[in-house]
Amino acid sequence: MKPYKVDHSKWHNFPAAAQLQNIAAELSRAAHAGLFNIEEKRVQEISAYERALALIDASIADPQWKEKRRLYELRDAVAALYVGHGDPALSRFICSELVQKTTL
Repeated sequence: MKPYKVDHSKWHNFPAAAQLQNIAAELSRAAHAGLFNIEEKRVQEISAYERALALIDASIADPQWKEKRRLYELRDAVAALYVGHGDPALSRFICSELVQKTTL
């Protein structure tokens, strides 16, 4: 499987809220796949975390984000999920927090 590549010029044109919503969508996909204990779903879960990490990295590189501390904290949390130190409930929680922050 090829690594996920983010088109930074396109990504940087999205407002911060849209970026967070896209990251939340990947976390939602990971949480859903993580509910099933079968190999195919585990591959889908890992792929969704990889895409979420790539999108977070693209946001960190985006100059519109003046304060990046929360992005780094988000990246740490998603990386912990990626290496297997979490469960779908944590992924769903992070996803809902991201979506809630973008709708305020």
